[in-house]
Amino acid sequence: MTSYVNQYIAGSIEMFSNKETNFLEGNYTWYRSLNTQKWLGPFPSIGLVYKNKRFTRWFVDTSSIPNFSDQHRNGFYQYCTTPPFQGITEPTVGIENQGLIKLIFDPGGDTNAVEYVSNNEQRESDTYFRPNY
Repeated sequence: MTSYVNQYIAGSIEMFSNKETNFLEGNYTWYRSLNTQKWLGPFPSIGLVYKNKRFTRWFVDTSSIPNFSDQHRNGFYQYCTTPPFQGITEPTVGIENQGLIKLIFDPGGDTNAVEYVSNNEQRESDTYFRPNY
């Protein structure tokens, strides 16, 4: 699944699950970067939950991290949902409540910014050690 941060509700991420899920209202959603293996969250689930026999849609409130959508964290994440527990820093991932998501954040850059032009456009490299085989 691909989700755009701040696409529908400011400070939120739209989530989908390919099955009917009954435990999302009031639960937390966690994200773990597949590159760094660090967890982000917990983020509470907010309203606008829609579900039927084939899928479930919910929104995740990311307003607990200021300017979360401007942090340029584009990439693939593992997500999981957990009931609200006090004092946990990382969730326990189970088979029933996890999936993969590609998060796309707001594009960065300032207006009228000078573009970076590389001084190595010929792809030349320096060789410091070359073994003789």
